[in-house]
Amino acid sequence: MKIKVTFILFLVHASIFTSLGQEDPFLRDFLERWDNSKNYFLAVAEAMPEEKYHEKIYEEGMSFAEQLLHAAMIIDWHAFSKFDGRESAIRWEEFKPKGKTKQEMIRMAESQFDRAKKLIATFDPERLEEKGSYADFTRTRRQFLLLLADHVSHHRAQMIVYLRLQKIKPPNYINYQ
Repeated sequence: MKIKVTFILFLVHASIFTSLGQEDPFLRDFLERWDNSKNYFLAVAEAMPEEKYHEKIYEEGMSFAEQLLHAAMIIDWHAFSKFDGRESAIRWEEFKPKGKTKQEMIRMAESQFDRAKKLIATFDPERLEEKGSYADFTRTRRQFLLLLADHVSHHRAQMIVYLRLQKIKPPNYINYQ
């Protein structure tokens, strides 16, 4: 019986890491964090009523919708251009909220999280120490990945403030993200 339980636990453990698709410890841990970050981000996006998506708290700031799509846009650009090194332009026009429903915007964000996850899951860990540049600084691919996660957290936090200002209780925090 003990052997069966041990074997089952081994299979569960192996399937988790196989589903992440990455054997490198840093990238595997990042993928776990990325999934939690995505789930929390989407829960925050769902919590805001659609009629409040385009309200601005102050004129020069972004609306909730703009925060959401800005984060999605930077996932798209940062993951593929900076982390992977494909050097492409930011796709500003595709990520504008005008004319999009709440669900369309949420699907766009979810899609970018998923695209980045696939990239990270198949990323060659030997490339983590490669350097790339952005603005006035040069960083490793590993650092660009960490910067990507920070950017998502930054805008999700702003979205949570928007919820609070609407007197909407934000979703419970999801650990390890």
